[in-house]
Amino acid sequence: MDRRDLLKFIATATGTSFIASPSFAVWQTQPALTPVKDAGFDDNTVALITELCETVLPRTDTPGAKDAGLPAFFIGMVRECYTPEQQHLMEAGFKDIDTRSQQQFGKRFVGLTASQKNELVSSLDTEALAFNNSEETPWRGEGHEGLPHYFTLYKQLMIFGFFTSEVGATQVLRFAEVPGDYRDILYKKGDKAWMTVWPL
Repeated sequence: MDRRDLLKFIATATGTSFIASPSFAVWQTQPALTPVKDAGFDDNTVALITELCETVLPRTDTPGAKDAGLPAFFIGMVRECYTPEQQHLMEAGFKDIDTRSQQQFGKRFVGLTASQKNELVSSLDTEALAFNNSEETPWRGEGHEGLPHYFTLYKQLMIFGFFTSEVGATQVLRFAEVPGDYRDILYKKGDKAWMTVWPL
């Protein structure tokens, strides 16, 4: 996938028009990405990425990140569609997560319990928002000036990858392959959002 297309997709996927765009049925013609084994990440980093994806998008009564093949997609996209500076930031972030995990819980991220993973990821999410608003945070971004918090890049890519996968689009969102004419659909609490513009 071309980097320009990636950035356009992510901007849309994390904005207001993602759910209503039928063009996001992209799972049908996805090009091959860099395989995990050729991406240059060690086994611990691959495991960290896998658990991080599943922590952000866990399996509940709907499929999670692992079910959608998100970790391999995430790794391939990092290597093919991000600048060297962005990749360096993301790699620094993986190390930072393990460092914080060791400091807070005495073990690497992959060895944490589900509740500990959630606690750490939630704190990173809060920190990323503060950092991107130029507030003082534990992550100072030294050596990565002009870039957002690394967790912001992770989260954007995870959301994009998951909800444009076949699993995410058809089993988590509601999907109609050939949307029909406009209908006024009443919302009921708990209804899934639509992947396509409107149902048949």
